[in-house]
Amino acid sequence: MPRQIFQHGVIAAAGPLPGQLTVENLRRWTEARRGRFTEEMDSSVTHLLCTPEQFDQRVPRGLALGKSCHVVHHDWFEFSIAALREKKLPEREFCMRSRVDKTTAEQRHLARVERGKREGERFVNTNLFHIYHDRDLFPYRINMVRRGEDDDEQRYELCLWESNAKPHLYWFTAKFLKRKGDNQPSYHRPSRCSGKWRREMDLLMSFFRLKTGIEWQDRVLGEKTMPSTFFHYAPPTGGKPVGRRLRFCYDYCRHINAQIRRLPSPQPGTISPAVDLCAGRVDDHVDGPVNAEALASREQPLVTAP
Repeated sequence: MPRQIFQHGVIAAAGPLPGQLTVENLRRWTEARRGRFTEEMDSSVTHLLCTPEQFDQRVPRGLALGKSCHVVHHDWFEFSIAALREKKLPEREFCMRSRVDKTTAEQRHLARVERGKREGERFVNTNLFHIYHDRDLFPYRINMVRRGEDDDEQRYELCLWESNAKPHLYWFTAKFLKRKGDNQPSYHRPSRCSGKWRREMDLLMSFFRLKTGIEWQDRVLGEKTMPSTFFHYAPPTGGKPVGRRLRFCYDYCRHINAQIRRLPSPQPGTISPAVDLCAGRVDDHVDGPVNAEALASREQPLVTAP
């Protein structure tokens, strides 16, 4: 006597199936195993059998039922009842949804590659470069804002890119949005090609000083201290890394900033040793990629990264 492997299950077919899987046989074999076969595609269906061709043509009917309906290859039914000891096999091994997921993933990958190529024509090919993170995991994607005419928010996004390939090369870029939601940004890429970290980092710091009126190492100390004609940069808060190479310790920078702005002195926060950097500690200010040359230059008053 067949085992009750399809108990509480409702099985349907997306169309004619090969071999002996006729509607009559499917109904008889399913009911013999305490399941139910239906020719109507409704919300009660738990398993939809199909061929690859039917899946491509009629799968929306099954997918529309959500996860409650397993869209499986018809082999799942045959192998379940033909086993030495009849057993309902795991659906995931025969799931046809994975075909959709795989196709969608391939489409997303191709779209990402094409988008990276288009961006590379005027900006940076994001297939070959990623945003540089320093040793404190601070991402060098710097956003600066300024209130323009009619309260339009002008925005600059400064980026320091790092190549995926090694040895790493770097590239500084700036993107300007004239107003919030602007879909035609302007791009600034001073270097014709990627290069060493020191050169591109200097370009970023120079551009930052030009637009904000403050030095890069004073970005915490000088927050909100410049006239409204300059762009404003807000350092990360909530314990997030603020980047290396500050003028003084992070807490001291916040304290001085509060004095300049005539605000109550902020309570000292609990910050990691990697963030709590003080001026004069040359070894703490190596904020570029670390190698033997950088380590050998610790005794110099100014540290140069490769």
